[in-house]
Amino acid sequence: MNKHTILIVDDEPNVVSSLKRVLISQDREILSAYSAEEAWRLLQEKGEVEVIICDNKLPGLSGVEFLSKVKTVYPQTVRVLITGYPDLTTVTEAIAKADIWRYLLKPIEIEELKTLVTQAFDYYRILKENQILLEIVYQQAEWLKVLKEKYPDVFREVEEEKIINNIEWEKISDTVRKFIEKYYPHKKREWKS
Repeated sequence: MNKHTILIVDDEPNVVSSLKRVLISQDREILSAYSAEEAWRLLQEKGEVEVIICDNKLPGLSGVEFLSKVKTVYPQTVRVLITGYPDLTTVTEAIAKADIWRYLLKPIEIEELKTLVTQAFDYYRILKENQILLEIVYQQAEWLKVLKEKYPDVFREVEEEKIINNIEWEKISDTVRKFIEKYYPHKKREWKS
């Protein structure tokens, strides 16, 4: 059984140990760091983790800056920001720059945290499944374009018989490309027109 991986980033050791105690489970690996720089080194060693729970007030890089950096390299990692100061500017910045999934206010409610982490693992799984499905759609769209070029008479005949139901192949390709660019900007592909 693969373990779910969480990275907790907070400069307060008591907060880190409390969160670890609450979240510990047989199916989880919990990593921790006390600064954004330490967390980044951990990520480089470990690779992608499923969930990062990060305090905003950190020495050096802020939580928002760190999560923004994570978003660039590991876009499917679910990013959660912890803040002791519920200020709209910080939350807005976190959503805009780091595309955070949720934020938690200190003091953290235990049941809220447990529920949030379970949902975060589900969300991560869905993102990964979507990535696989997008790759399949991309491959099939490319395959259909090749077939259409190789066997234009067959496709013309099919189109004439209305079996395709007026599907415009270029629109499919364009729609898939736009979707990938919007939700998976790191996966941009060269699309043939």
